[in-house]
Amino acid sequence: MKNRIYKFLKKECVKDSNFFIHNIKTTEKGLFTFLKNEDGSVIVFALIILVIVTIMGITSTENSNVEVQIAANDHFHKIAFYNSDAGIYATPKLISRTINANSEITEGAGGDAPGVTYLASSGTYTTGDFYRQLLGYDAYDGGAPDIDYAALSTEVDVERRRSQHVEGGGAEFATGSEGIGVGSAGGVAVYYGLYSDGTGPRNSTTSLEAEYRKVVGMAGGL
Repeated sequence: MKNRIYKFLKKECVKDSNFFIHNIKTTEKGLFTFLKNEDGSVIVFALIILVIVTIMGITSTENSNVEVQIAANDHFHKIAFYNSDAGIYATPKLISRTINANSEITEGAGGDAPGVTYLASSGTYTTGDFYRQLLGYDAYDGGAPDIDYAALSTEVDVERRRSQHVEGGGAEFATGSEGIGVGSAGGVAVYYGLYSDGTGPRNSTTSLEAEYRKVVGMAGGL
């Protein structure tokens, strides 16, 4: 390569060979010295490591944010579930007290059922509507909530499904495993469907369904 460059320069430019040979050697030496120079490689390597660590940190932060959101959503869902579940447990007590008293339990503060608000299926609620629906005097309202538990953020719809005779519970009548309570006297079991909709933070909701059996005229039930 040096000879070709030297011949070209000798032919085209000047004939001072010593001058050109000296400069060619100097140029080649400087070129290879530049290629072999490793100054700054540590900085490049450090920058690469910094970029990798930064990407890992960003990814970890995003994963942590997602996990926090998942945990929060799960917490909100559990709150809604517990509210709905509380409505399932509270409503049978209200039904039982209403039937035992043979009249509607007074709602609201100062009444026999504080924290309870009766809801109208349409229009304005009329006192006694819930009682008449429990006894089957009024037809089922088709899914409109009947009770609002403000403290639980829960609404419950009650459906009277059916009623049937319950045998006596005395073993001497061969119905000990079928009836409720002891004695030959029977009773009437009324079955109610309970549909509870509980709400939690950030519009989280949970709907639960259960069936409650109220036995009239016999010990047992709530």
